[in-house]
Amino acid sequence: MQETLSSEQSIELVRLWRRRQTLSAAEMGEMYRMVGDALRSCNPPELRVLGEGRQELVAQFIYVKVLRLDADPDEADDAARSEAASHSAPSSAFALCAYFRRYLIDCTRASAFRRKLSIGDQITESQLEAHVGAADNAQDELAEHGLSAPSVHAAARAFIAGLPEPERILLCEGFGREAAGGLSGVAARHAIASYHYRAGRLGLVHKREGLPADYARTTLGQWISQTLGIAIEAGNMGAILQVFKILGAEASYA
Repeated sequence: MQETLSSEQSIELVRLWRRRQTLSAAEMGEMYRMVGDALRSCNPPELRVLGEGRQELVAQFIYVKVLRLDADPDEADDAARSEAASHSAPSSAFALCAYFRRYLIDCTRASAFRRKLSIGDQITESQLEAHVGAADNAQDELAEHGLSAPSVHAAARAFIAGLPEPERILLCEGFGREAAGGLSGVAARHAIASYHYRAGRLGLVHKREGLPADYARTTLGQWISQTLGIAIEAGNMGAILQVFKILGAEASYA
């Protein structure tokens, strides 16, 4: 049985939830404590499946889904208006637990895709080598989609040349190589603002709960699916990783 919220807490939770993009630091702390207390005894089975610490998963849920601290401001404003219009703010511990479980289910569904895609903070050359396998399979993987290595190399050069400068720097210095300090180091050296959001939009990082369909909406995902014609799905990971390796090679020359 999950913890309960008093009538006053329920009212305060709804109030804070509906304006969660404009909360003060004190209000964020209050909401964090309130949600954390309400979920203290919420233990859905997905917690065991994910195999991570419960406290860490609760913190990630509050950060991503409750406070939405990683959201793009425009997207966050749209989401806030949509929730306010539908009166969907949870007002009980039971509703919060159900929302938390949906988040965990999304994380569970995405875990196999994340492992195959090898995206955490940064795609590195060692990760690509470990997953791509023998070079003599490359042509076969690409040929299944009507592609060849030379055609993908040419497409990769055009893709890189068409990126805005901040994204091009992040890709060329942080994709497929062991960049000093990772993407944050690249951003610091070139004074790139909002680098994590840019990297996520580009497709260099992938959210824990992100599904293949989410990755397909990134700039890299759209290039792979629309320009190269490879659907972003688990069955095509061999070809996608071959594309990543070629892109990494071209990025190192750009």
